[in-house]
Amino acid sequence: MRYSLLLVVFLGTSMGLKAQQDAQYTQFMFNKLYFNPAYAGSKEALNVSAIYRKQWLGIKGSPQTATLNLHAPVFKNRIGLGLSVTNDQLGFSNSWNIETSYSYRIKFKNKHTLSMGLRGSASFYQVRWDKADPTQLMDGTIPGALATKILPNFGAGVYYDAPRFYVGFSIPHIFENRIDFTDNKNSSIEPRLGRHYFLMGGAIFDIARNVKLKPAAMLKFTPNSPFDMDINISFLFWERFWAGVTYRLGDSIDLILQYQFNSQFKLGIAYDFTLTKLQQYNAGSFEVMLEVNFVKNKNMHLRNPRYF
Repeated sequence: MRYSLLLVVFLGTSMGLKAQQDAQYTQFMFNKLYFNPAYAGSKEALNVSAIYRKQWLGIKGSPQTATLNLHAPVFKNRIGLGLSVTNDQLGFSNSWNIETSYSYRIKFKNKHTLSMGLRGSASFYQVRWDKADPTQLMDGTIPGALATKILPNFGAGVYYDAPRFYVGFSIPHIFENRIDFTDNKNSSIEPRLGRHYFLMGGAIFDIARNVKLKPAAMLKFTPNSPFDMDINISFLFWERFWAGVTYRLGDSIDLILQYQFNSQFKLGIAYDFTLTKLQQYNAGSFEVMLEVNFVKNKNMHLRNPRYF
């Protein structure tokens, strides 16, 4: 697969033609801090998670994304603080995003919590134009060997958490920054970051002894782009083993497996089966996730597990 084609995909994505710019994760229900700053502190303990995604196996230069999340409640669990670091690579482009999250948490007597969050972020973009494979030599519209850009941004969100369900809405990046590597304000080629809106929710139900049903969904909207949605149905067995399937609207069918070793450690994997015409050129996508929850009582095992 030629890098020039990947560049077109990158630019098309960035201009909001047919896709979304924020990275997508199949295991979104276990990576909420990436999408919503109001989720910070919701685990009631210091939580560290890492997730890696490789998209479209077999296509050279295809997207790969890794995120490290840390968050914890402070000041008698009234405040949540979080940090997310994400690296996103596509072809000869590379970006680093550092995001700090703050949430104010209002607790109710029925163990429900309403959180309101704010986020401040900085993104570092880098494009190695010297690795481009232009169809026309000496193309003056292509910048020099290396182009970089640092862009600040802000985000906001709300998150309502209950023992048996959750719902959240967020705008991770409010500013529609322009990635203008040529500093040409009249250029129609250079991409602009679009504003993304995320609505997510989930619940858990007892359906048999040692078996629980956990549906979840995430709706994604970006102006001038097609509506996107992930719908997941998962089962939890013996409070330890998760197995589920996700349908990503018009894009893929995804399988998810997770194992909760104890109250602290969780490991998950996911595999996406592509449904679009790209299935002729790739072997699907995969994810791996590790979560560590630093609970105060290490002997609690799986009593009062955090489903969300």
